[in-house]
Amino acid sequence: MGAEEADGCEKLEISTRYEPDSSQTFNFPSVDGMSRQEPRERDPSLITSPSLEKDQIRNPHYSSLSWTSSKRKPQSKTKPLKSPSLSSLSQSSSSIPFSLALFTIFMITAVFFVAILDSFFYYQKDAKGCLVSYMRPSFIKQDGFDSEQTRFAGKYGLYLYREGGYDHSEEPTGIPALFIPGNAGSYKQVRSIAAEASVLYYESISKEPKLWEQGVRAIDFFTVDFNEEFSAFHGHSLLEQAEYLNDAIRYILSLYPALRKNQYSHPSQTHPDPASIIIIGHSMGGIVARTLFTMTNYQPGSINTILTLATPHLLPPAPFDWQISKIYTDINVFWRDGYSTDVVSPNSLSDVTLISIAGGTLDTIVCSDSANINSLVPASHGFTVFTTSIPHVWTSMDHQCILWCNQLVKVIARTLLDIVDIRRASQTKPTSERMVVFRKSLLTGLEETIPDLNPQKAKKETFGIINLENKLHTFLSMGQRLVLKRLGSSAKLHLMPIPPTAPHSTLNTFSLLTDQNLGKFSHVDVLLCDIMHTEVLVLNNPDNLTATELALPTAPRLTCHIASGDAVVLPASRNDDRDAFSRRTFNFLKLKVKDLGNYQYISIMDENRSQVDGFLLAEFYDEQSTILSLETSMKELIMEGIHLEAISENHSLVSVLRIPIIDSSLLTYKMSVSHHECSAPNEKPLFAPFVRQSISSMYESKFIVNVKEADVNIHGQAPFVTPFSGPHLRRGLELQFWVDPTCQSSLSLDIELDTYGSLGKIVMRFQTVLIAFPFMIVLMTLRVQLRKYNCGASFLGFGNALNLFINQTLPVLLLIVSGLSIYQSVTRASKTYSLADLFPVASTSADMQKVMKASFNVNDTLLGNQDPFFWFLPPLFLLMSVGVIAFCWVLLSVVLRILAGLAYFVSRRGPSLAKFISRPQESKISRTWRRLITTMILIILVVSFVPYQFAFVVAFLVHIVSCVRSLMDAQTMSKQGKLPKIQKRWDHYHYLESILMLLFMLLPFNLPVLMVWIRNLSVHWFAPFSSDHNIFAISPIIIYVEIITTGKMLPRTTGSKTRFITSSILAIITGYSLLYGVRYTYVGTHVYTMNIYDAFYEFFGN
Repeated sequence: MGAEEADGCEKLEISTRYEPDSSQTFNFPSVDGMSRQEPRERDPSLITSPSLEKDQIRNPHYSSLSWTSSKRKPQSKTKPLKSPSLSSLSQSSSSIPFSLALFTIFMITAVFFVAILDSFFYYQKDAKGCLVSYMRPSFIKQDGFDSEQTRFAGKYGLYLYREGGYDHSEEPTGIPALFIPGNAGSYKQVRSIAAEASVLYYESISKEPKLWEQGVRAIDFFTVDFNEEFSAFHGHSLLEQAEYLNDAIRYILSLYPALRKNQYSHPSQTHPDPASIIIIGHSMGGIVARTLFTMTNYQPGSINTILTLATPHLLPPAPFDWQISKIYTDINVFWRDGYSTDVVSPNSLSDVTLISIAGGTLDTIVCSDSANINSLVPASHGFTVFTTSIPHVWTSMDHQCILWCNQLVKVIARTLLDIVDIRRASQTKPTSERMVVFRKSLLTGLEETIPDLNPQKAKKETFGIINLENKLHTFLSMGQRLVLKRLGSSAKLHLMPIPPTAPHSTLNTFSLLTDQNLGKFSHVDVLLCDIMHTEVLVLNNPDNLTATELALPTAPRLTCHIASGDAVVLPASRNDDRDAFSRRTFNFLKLKVKDLGNYQYISIMDENRSQVDGFLLAEFYDEQSTILSLETSMKELIMEGIHLEAISENHSLVSVLRIPIIDSSLLTYKMSVSHHECSAPNEKPLFAPFVRQSISSMYESKFIVNVKEADVNIHGQAPFVTPFSGPHLRRGLELQFWVDPTCQSSLSLDIELDTYGSLGKIVMRFQTVLIAFPFMIVLMTLRVQLRKYNCGASFLGFGNALNLFINQTLPVLLLIVSGLSIYQSVTRASKTYSLADLFPVASTSADMQKVMKASFNVNDTLLGNQDPFFWFLPPLFLLMSVGVIAFCWVLLSVVLRILAGLAYFVSRRGPSLAKFISRPQESKISRTWRRLITTMILIILVVSFVPYQFAFVVAFLVHIVSCVRSLMDAQTMSKQGKLPKIQKRWDHYHYLESILMLLFMLLPFNLPVLMVWIRNLSVHWFAPFSSDHNIFAISPIIIYVEIITTGKMLPRTTGSKTRFITSSILAIITGYSLLYGVRYTYVGTHVYTMNIYDAFYEFFGN
């Protein structure tokens, strides 16, 4: 990887005009304050022309780049260079070199970062429409759940929520439910949902005897105090929470038998002891809820309903800990097998329902793409829905708002109360009935039905018999549209004959839209009617009905059933409406003719006694004629956009536009809709046009009322996740338009790519790429430094090596990454490989066969991209990572120089303090013993008490001190003009600086766990993390930092074979980081440990 071979070296032109004496010695201060005498050895990296030598030694950045190829002919004459002044040399030796290429990449990266962040925070964002919830909370700690019940009693706490003014008992009396907070979440976050459930139950449900008889009771909300633990960063903490919660569930269920026995005086009033509990999990709390099933202390059947809010089900949001990634892999496999009919699993999840609610674009903490559970849970047991889809909510929410948004908590409270049944041991209704409630409460009702979930249609509620002799009525002809611009002003009953099914008629769908409430308790109702059998005329051909043959006999009677129960609520769209969450609503009813059975009429009943402002539209139409599927290419979409003069020519109430090519969550669009004036003069539309934007891969719908201009953005396939396909899933975006058909005017539509708005979508999908790729760039830069150093040159400064990397290696690397990205995207990341594809495995052992058959999935590499259009993202991120590294290097260089200046100031102003720090009188043996003892104490602490991440931070700080000392040493030597040793000092500093860059890039991998440990100390929890005391993960780093602190420089590798091995190891490590660094970000720590072992080989192998 680069312009040179791994073991190839270029030769230097060395003049013989100056030959230093190898036995000459010089005194200079060491990096730890001691003066030492060392024999001066001949350094082949020094070009020995006196004038050029002085310039190169005093300016190591210049000398580092003084290379000539061995194939070039030597010049016959060497023109002497003018030696620069001492001050200019000192200034240049401390400079931070920037090449034009590096500066250009840095500026491009800066511009991209500013644009991406600006786009992320301010563009393509949904409007905020949440109302605040109010409550009177009271939390009762369950002191009985002590150390005898769980080993984590001293770390966590269990509470019972009680709403002031409603929950008068401090004991649980209803249906048990448990709230699990997320990362750094509080147990008090349950208060909004719990308060709304209490108010709804005691003010409404408890007063309805029918619901009481059906087993509806108040819900006892328990909640867990995790002391705001960082569960997203630390897998061990997540497992501890799961173990504690299983113990808590067992304890909660044990409270009810005695309490219920005392609550009911008569044996016939008693109910079965609860055997199950409802779980509500926020963010990582949802992952903890799913992990409960995999724990050894899980009690089978103790959980049957899980409701998660803004939970990243598919991928960990911060994959810095290997155990987090393993937990995700384990629970996803467990849940897929638990529902699979092909896998015989003892841990069946057939009675468990899982509902995932996502916040949408306003959630900047968890990408809602990861909330998709379609690949984990079958549609019969769960689904994913966005808050913009939920009726009466219709607004996006941020990560915390989803817990207190009043519109949402009302729906959740009502839904939970609708699924409970105290008469059953599970405390909830059966799975199929629970799913019916969830779909009715949380979905729009406009989604296409899944046949397997609706084997039988629910029986319509009977309305009764209508005698037309006593009812003012009108009879519409076949296919005639019903238009009521004022209600209560005409007939009380409007009869619309139902067309025959195909092929006798093309009218296959009925739709109705009104701004009035529908139902038997309102003034407007929709009925399905047929003529009573005793009064039906004998028809010549009942299979070929016409409007004339359906004429009513004299004074018939109709038997009717209520159809308005199938109506769905939509946000109102009038000329003064701006957002879907305005709290005004329409009612929409859609029926398939084939599902109407033997009914003959749809009757619209208007019971208003006086004229009422409002409208009602109803019609039969051919649904297929109102659907337009627009086939276009991505190139045409980006370059030209979409422009339609008329969405539908039929002037029907509802029209549908499907755009399969719009299915990426990384691209956003601008939509403009123009509505022409009504064709009749002085006529105004009954309502303003509105749109429903939806996708079928997840139940994500957005309603755009009074539509004129709107942002179009969707959530879709998450990276690294195998695409899920199903018969009910349709690719692409669907736009459903409601337009007043009485205007006889059409809609024109324009959709164009919003390039700037699309930039911000990268942030949520690829957060870890700018941690993984920069680490790889540092490794590649170090490889350049070692290759040049082993060939006899001085150790290049990091900036010079980075420039050399950009000029030599980066172009080749960009080509390689581009090729890999194109292959990954073209194959849709579906390819898998294994060693068994290349080698025969029949003659190998069983264990070896298992290893060789382990698959390599293309989907796990690079960015996990599955869209060919975005093949350019990996090389783009690689280029930006160079700019990130340039910024980090400049930042660290400035910090080191500031610290060196402060140290110099302290040494001049406080010599006693400087002596105490540098210990000039300390002997070499004492210094060695001090370091050895310090290292051993740190290692013992890691083994027994502190996590190894703490030792890493200590090593990082120690290395900063070493870098400052080395920099001061080199600067002092440059000022003193001691030429023979200047280059060695700058070599040492440059080497330490590169190691500091590596350690700096590893900080994000170690700081999160350290924060978890500090948080545990703050709550007086001192139990060690078993997974974070791996001495083999940190001891090489500690020892290596101590070795280079002594001033020892990395020895040169002289043999070509050794150089090849060293370069190959770094190349392999770099390649592994490139392929898996984004998906498994934690591999950075393991890669660095491998690099340290390679450095040990360099130190002690020579």
